[in-house]
Formats: sequence, C-alpha cells, structure tokens
Amino acid sequence: MKKFVILAIIILLVGGYLGRNNIKSILGISPASSQSQTVQSTPSTSSAIAPSDNIYLIKKDPSKGQYLTDFQGTALYTYDKDTKGVSNCTGTCARIWPFYTSGATAEKLLPTNISVITRSDGSKQFAWKRMPLYYYSADKKPSDITGDGVGGVWHIVKP
Repeated sequence: MKKFVILAIIILLVGGYLGRNNIKSILGISPASSQSQTVQSTPSTSSAIAPSDNIYLIKKDPSKGQYLTDFQGTALYTYDKDTKGVSNCTGTCARIWPFYTSGATAEKLLPTNISVITRSDGSKQFAWKRMPLYYYSADKKPSDITGDGVGGVWHIVKP
C-alpha cells in the first residue's frame, strides 16, 4: 500500500510538471487545450504567432501577411468553387488538394471560426468560417505557401 501511495504521488508530481497536454503528446493523444505553444519555422518565410486549441496556428509571411496553418504549421487553403459547409473538391482535385481532416470530429469543442463539415463520402473535414480547408500537395515543408492563387481559385486562409 505504501508503494502505491508513493507511486501515486510521483505520478501527480510528474503530471503537474509536464502538464496535461505534454502527457497526452507523449501518449500519442492529440491535446485539446488552449495552452500556448510555439512552432519552429524558417525565419525568412514565416513565424508562429498564436495557436488555437491545437487545431490551427496563425503564421506570418513577409509578403503575404498572416495566414492559417494546421497545428504542425502546414498552410491551409480554401477553394472558390466550394460553398459554406460543402466541399466541391473530389477525385483528382482531392488528390492534389487533400482536405484537412486530422482529428476532425463534431463531438469536440472547437475554437471560434472552426467547424467540421461532412463531405459527400461521409468523411469529416475542418472548415474555417464554414469554408472547407485543404492542403496543397506541392507544399513540401511547413513554410511553403505555393498553392496561394493557383488557378485563381485557391487561396491561403487569412484570419
């Protein structure tokens, strides 16, 4: 019994030191708090400004200004041919512009302006102000924003 109490105290102390989100990260669980974190980025192209519930970050590019990224710093885009709550990017489009779905579930508490839509195939996708969010497959590293302006219909998300 004494060993159990000592072990419980150690766990509480370590938990208090590491914090709930760090413990979740160690266990491979996506944290869902509003605790501030920073993201390493290439100084010449962007820097992290503020995270929001580990669903998105706001980064800044010297020429394009502030834009939204996923929680790992990869740029997010919207498509002019979508409508609020509806993704019109399927097939080849979806292979070039994969949708942002990592952890998308309507059951979790979401930050302001973030929602989850249901695609025509039943899968879930994050949306910004109800507009579906996408990645661009040609972006190879988090600081890339090469999809902005493609075809005149793809745009980085401006907060």
